[in-house]
Amino acid sequence: MAKFFKADESIVKLVDEIANEIGLAQFVDFETLDVVNLKEVVKIVKANEYAEYLSGREDLILVLVNGEAFDLLPDGPDENGVDNKYMWLRLAMEQIAYDSEKDKIIIGVPTLNIPVGCYEKYGKASIDAALLAHYTLAQMAEKKAQERAEKAAQKKEGKKKKY
Repeated sequence: MAKFFKADESIVKLVDEIANEIGLAQFVDFETLDVVNLKEVVKIVKANEYAEYLSGREDLILVLVNGEAFDLLPDGPDENGVDNKYMWLRLAMEQIAYDSEKDKIIIGVPTLNIPVGCYEKYGKASIDAALLAHYTLAQMAEKKAQERAEKAAQKKEGKKKKY
């Protein structure tokens, strides 16, 4: 069983800050835990109904962090002006969305997956190519959905003419 404990207060504050920035603080309750030997730097997990019951908190999202990795980074911006702790958390928390129509939390959004070696060799061009692939597939899916809707409308119109 994994060992875990409440994350460092500075990480908890960053999670709260990001939750406010992306507008989730009013819909979702966050708990930030430091998990020993976590294979990722940050992992987002929806708490199951037992954890929600025991904590007395609905819509609970667990932000699991690899505290050892966070400890290796300096607090605040690096020499390039990037706060990597903030960025690690932001990248993970951007996967969370709240659907107010269905009153439901959704984890998982379209992401780019680029091999490190490819990025190291081609840089931004690899990101641009991955984005183009994502947008092309989305456009194709939209076109197919539109065609299906048109066929359904034609079929419905054909049934009306028979009566």
